[in-house]
Amino acid sequence: MTPEMNRRQVLRGAAAVTAGTAATGMLSTGAAHAEGGGHGDADLVIHNGRVLVLDKHFRKAEAVAIRDGRVLAVGSARDMRRYTGRKTELLDAGGGTVLPGINDSHLHLNSHGLGVPPFNINVDTATIEQLVAAVRTAVDAAQAPDSWIRGRGWQELRLPRPPVAADLDPVSGGHPVILNDFSGHATAVNSVVLRRAGITRDTVPPPGGVIDKDANGEPTGVLRETAQGLVRRVVPPFTRDERSRAIDAAVKLLHSAGITSATEPGIDLDTLALYAEKARAGALPLRVTALLGSGTGPRSLRAVLDDYRPLSDVDPRTLRVAGVKVFADGIPRFRTAWMNKPYLNGGNGSLTIDGASPAEQLANLHEMIKISAGAGLQVGTHSCGDATTDAVVAGYVKADGHDRHRADLRHYVIHCNFPSARTLRTMARHDIGANLNAEILYLQGRVLEPIIGRELTEYQWPYRSAFRAGVHVTSGSDAPVVEPRWLRGVMTAVLREGADGGVAGTAERIALPEALATYTRIAAWQDHAERWKGTLEPGKIADICVVGGDVLGRDPHGLRDLQVTATVVGGRVVYERPKGARTAPAAATMIGSGESGHTCQDGKCCCELAEEMRG
Repeated sequence: MTPEMNRRQVLRGAAAVTAGTAATGMLSTGAAHAEGGGHGDADLVIHNGRVLVLDKHFRKAEAVAIRDGRVLAVGSARDMRRYTGRKTELLDAGGGTVLPGINDSHLHLNSHGLGVPPFNINVDTATIEQLVAAVRTAVDAAQAPDSWIRGRGWQELRLPRPPVAADLDPVSGGHPVILNDFSGHATAVNSVVLRRAGITRDTVPPPGGVIDKDANGEPTGVLRETAQGLVRRVVPPFTRDERSRAIDAAVKLLHSAGITSATEPGIDLDTLALYAEKARAGALPLRVTALLGSGTGPRSLRAVLDDYRPLSDVDPRTLRVAGVKVFADGIPRFRTAWMNKPYLNGGNGSLTIDGASPAEQLANLHEMIKISAGAGLQVGTHSCGDATTDAVVAGYVKADGHDRHRADLRHYVIHCNFPSARTLRTMARHDIGANLNAEILYLQGRVLEPIIGRELTEYQWPYRSAFRAGVHVTSGSDAPVVEPRWLRGVMTAVLREGADGGVAGTAERIALPEALATYTRIAAWQDHAERWKGTLEPGKIADICVVGGDVLGRDPHGLRDLQVTATVVGGRVVYERPKGARTAPAAATMIGSGESGHTCQDGKCCCELAEEMRG
């Protein structure tokens, strides 16, 4: 423990731990403790808090005792006397809420670290002129005359139009410029990059990709979905040192948000090796569940699996490869998500899987799922459109077959924006999870209504319908698409209110305990880890998040204003909020609005494949 915590122990004394009494609704009169745990001294006791065990009974307590990195006991403050000795460290929760460590079940860890300065400039601006000015400043500060200018964050629904090469060329000074939008589904480049990539008016985009063209048929410099790969292949990758530093920075940011576990979807083998190196050295203080990137078809997936070697000498509770990420379609805002009915302004979108026809693409999607499941790997598939979700779920069911003794792979649908009631029932029947995005819903609100219509705007990310159908529902931020602010996500799942104040579907509201479970207990289920993490039950890993306020007693509108005050990973305090730090609402950039505020990461605002970071 830190010297600060030692001083705190002396000042507060053991009396602080034993002063309270069990309250109504708390755990039993005697503390629940780990089997065989005995009454020995705890290494750490977290007291003076409202402890939410977050088990299925939603039990509460006042204090938690930790020993050897595990929860030793939970109960009343008085109960903790038997576990408190001279060497026991004390952590005062300050009357706040003590929760299991937050498990962000869809977060691009390495990309999150690389998406901000000094690796990328912020181009989340309200005007094209401001964006161009940011590029000009970066060009002026560049060390080499032909170095790459990388940026991230522009929002098409916030800007009057996407930035194009004609905007960037006058200020580029010969530098290649590549600017990723906030979602990772569109990229803007200057003419230097178009030439290096060999993109002309005659270039045919890959399946599911779009090359924007002007009135004369010339490429504008904006590429969408799989067409982004045409330029990414000429972008030099970040160095190993840069990626390592980005991971370390991202982990620190997650700790400050109370996040102790994350699912990294679409990871490449080089990044996986970097994580493994850190894990072996004890330098990865975050639990990472990885899904391997699969490319765009069966051939690329087979190549990945041929090159993959299972991790050795790595604690699977720190780093584990669970399966494969498949990227099946685009996103509704670009009308590239594959829908059963056309968007209001035309088009149905499409799959982004290899294939010369929709039928061939569908066959290849199902083949990718079959290959992965046959290898005993869990599959998480990016699927926004309802047609895609229908196809993905059908592929999962087909791959698992009718064998009652099939492996418990726990496939899931990532995003799952508009699943039908029938598809939800199928998902529940086959233990297929739904990984939803309340944090994106907060920023998006009703802004897509002109694209998808009122009915789907009310239904998008249907938390309540999924729960009622019996589906395992988890929540992920999809960072760096949005900042990983789970309290804001919980608030949105409960209220369905967006950043613009508009309500997107009161019928899909869920209760606060359900919302918290999507970030803890159910997220652990998705990771095949519910036996050892996800709740504060005795015997489980002591991953803990302390929030400086009453999560249950507060008006849900105020949840986004609460701050994490401490984070514990494996019984070790990895973050403490500095005393006197200003508490303020987390600022956010609302998609499609003119309002912009910035967090410590400049409000970087779907699913960006880790392959982007390979160049």
